[in-house]
Amino acid sequence: MIKYFREFVTFFSNISFPKAVLIFSGILILFTNNPIYSLENFKVMQTNTIFDQSGLVHLFGQIKNISNEPQKDVAIYATFYDIHGKYIGNASGIASIRSINPGQVSPFEIIFLDKDKSKLFSDYVLNLTSKIGNQKPESILISSSKSRPDLFGYYYVSGRIFNNGGEAATNVLAIASFFDDKGKIIGLSSAIAEPSNMTSRSVASFTIVMDDKLQSSKIKNYSLTIDSDQYVSK
Repeated sequence: MIKYFREFVTFFSNISFPKAVLIFSGILILFTNNPIYSLENFKVMQTNTIFDQSGLVHLFGQIKNISNEPQKDVAIYATFYDIHGKYIGNASGIASIRSINPGQVSPFEIIFLDKDKSKLFSDYVLNLTSKIGNQKPESILISSSKSRPDLFGYYYVSGRIFNNGGEAATNVLAIASFFDDKGKIIGLSSAIAEPSNMTSRSVASFTIVMDDKLQSSKIKNYSLTIDSDQYVSK
């Protein structure tokens, strides 16, 4: 991977970019010449890769908006390499929270769908893009939540939420990030609230299912975020 890094730096040293941030070996490579796209607007809090029951690579992570403006349409692109630094493919995903407020953290998941190439996976590089979004008040309150595994190896998180905002919250989505005993993110799942459109001062419920049986037994903790078109939870 060191050889690849040197060749990469040599190649891009001959190209003029208005901005460049290089954070290597499984972190960030970011370029831009368009102000609506973000470079330094995010900090990668953590990443983790796992293999699912089908042998595919899942890349989980958390990103924090460290800019002074909300960021929406956040896309994360991953380029995958083998142990020798040879390119084996790419994949992409989106941030789970649709418009991320300044200081807010959103999880993401990227799945490398080439099963044969997944066997060669050793390293990756990430690239992020986004646009200026809309600030969302933290008016969705999580009233209660509980979790349990079932006899079939699935893991459930359910709860109730309250719309404390002055208007309706539409397309309400409950998002759960799952962590192992070392605090590493090992899963991500979401579910639409019932009802999905909440009038002001109303209550809804949700049930999220973690269906990766290889990881569900390793879950020691989880975090919840509730997102909607108008509001978000703390």
